[in-house]
Amino acid sequence: MRNRIPRRAALLTVGLAAASQALTPATDFTASTSARASTAEESLRRYTQQKLQWKRCDTKGPDTLQCATPTVPLDYSDPDGKTIGLAISRLKASSTKERRGVLLLNPGGPGAPGLDLPAGRLLKFPAQVKRRYDLVGFDPRGAGQSAPVSCGLTVDEQSDHPYKPETFTKDVDRARRVAAKCRAEAGDKLPHLSTRNSARDMDVIRAALGEKRTSYLGISYGAYLGAVYAQMFPQRADRIVLDSASDPTRIYQGMFQDMAKAAEQIAGLKKAAEGNNPAEGNTPAPPSSRARPCIGPCAAPGCSPSPAARDTASSTPRTATPAWTRRPRST
Repeated sequence: MRNRIPRRAALLTVGLAAASQALTPATDFTASTSARASTAEESLRRYTQQKLQWKRCDTKGPDTLQCATPTVPLDYSDPDGKTIGLAISRLKASSTKERRGVLLLNPGGPGAPGLDLPAGRLLKFPAQVKRRYDLVGFDPRGAGQSAPVSCGLTVDEQSDHPYKPETFTKDVDRARRVAAKCRAEAGDKLPHLSTRNSARDMDVIRAALGEKRTSYLGISYGAYLGAVYAQMFPQRADRIVLDSASDPTRIYQGMFQDMAKAAEQIAGLKKAAEGNNPAEGNTPAPPSSRARPCIGPCAAPGCSPSPAARDTASSTPRTATPAWTRRPRST
């Protein structure tokens, strides 16, 4: 009996030593990750600690809506390189006693300007929200007043052109011409107009406002941007409201393909409906047998979306999304 205790103690010592060696790589990884994060924060210090100069946004708008232009790096991997200005706006919380923090806003797009959101008509906030939050809008990089990129395109080059077999070659030439113009006009900016860089811009805005955390409301594509922000900066995200859900595996080319399929289906149904015009001597089909175009869930009889339409609708359901269940893809 006397020899068992020292033997057990020896085995325990060996076990702890082995466990310590096994945990060393994870500890080293955590330490190296923290060191990299600290270095990145240090390199961005002149952006995160900049003092914002506020002024009235527009003489036609309310004088309580103030605007500023913080500076951010064009390329976050080269913070000492070229910079751009971001147009941001702020409507301060009406109650200093009840104030909780800032609520950053984005209307989607991608690339839709959001400078007017705090005091605009698109979003109507209840009085309780206005008392507790500074409402902050911003134009994402490359849009609105934030280093906008237009590429000098003509009206025709900016218009949508439905696919037609007989114009396919012409459409491809037009697409190549648009790409060449944008490369010539803004080739140095285009690689940096990404979702992840917009999320990094949001975190610079948060820091420049003097906030440890930020709340966020994202609409349409803005919901995806908010999910990416929460993934990249989870410790700085406060209350995040996402009005829709996008499939991160199909951002954004796959979603456009799904929408194109649904649009072609609707065009086909419209053409079929025009063929049932009594004025042209055609006999319309009975109401119960007519297919009606529908994007999204349909409750009415006779409305049954195709798989392509269902995919399109399910990619942006009009319901609040309390949590992100899939990891967004890097962009």
